[in-house]
Amino acid sequence: MNRKELILNLMRGKNFVTVDELSASLYVSGATIRRDLKELEESKQIRRTRGGALLVEGIANEDPLAIRENRNEHQKQIIAAQAVKKIKDGMTLFLDSSSTVYILARNLEGIANLRVITNGLKTCLHLSDRNDMAVMCTGGTLRAGSKSLVGQTAVDFVRRLNADAVFMSSRGFSLESGSTEASEDESFIKREFIKNSKERYLLCDSSKMGNDFLCRTAPITAFNEVFTESREVNARIAKFVKENRQ
Repeated sequence: MNRKELILNLMRGKNFVTVDELSASLYVSGATIRRDLKELEESKQIRRTRGGALLVEGIANEDPLAIRENRNEHQKQIIAAQAVKKIKDGMTLFLDSSSTVYILARNLEGIANLRVITNGLKTCLHLSDRNDMAVMCTGGTLRAGSKSLVGQTAVDFVRRLNADAVFMSSRGFSLESGSTEASEDESFIKREFIKNSKERYLLCDSSKMGNDFLCRTAPITAFNEVFTESREVNARIAKFVKENRQ
């Protein structure tokens, strides 16, 4: 594996890296790293920034929803089983378009008189057969791969509403950067979900922890609780939130 391939592999774990980090990891000079980054940018694989670089595939591309549903499915079932305990009869919910939250939506049987507002087409269609549930879809511009509705129309729709709770996921999260997205459009609508909800829950499998993407959506302290499949990780995040919430 050549050095540029090693650089791309390191970036796939973090999405953004600095020249200093790459230099230390690969035991070469900063000048050598900058030359490699220039060549990678010319081949449209990365985007150089001041002091580092962003992975273009992390910014622009997203796996189709059908693929993401099957990735870490067992972990997502564990997460959904924890999160559903926070939902009571008669609540109004914001649900995002993520595969993890779609699994949560499939676990709402037995909870009555819910009102659900979602920007996820698949979640909307799944819940549409429920006679005891009011389902509202945001409208907006369709992102084909994720089957999500985004853009100003979607944001304006959410901005007019209030919810008892939001259940959302993210492309990555960390204690330092909070929840992050590769897409600005996804980040914008999730910020509105958070802003207009009394309670906020982040649902992410632990493989996403430590992966920071371009767009910061919300700090970890903005969430009432973060659910992963790991009790140890959940406890560590809860301790961090308790110590750092203002």
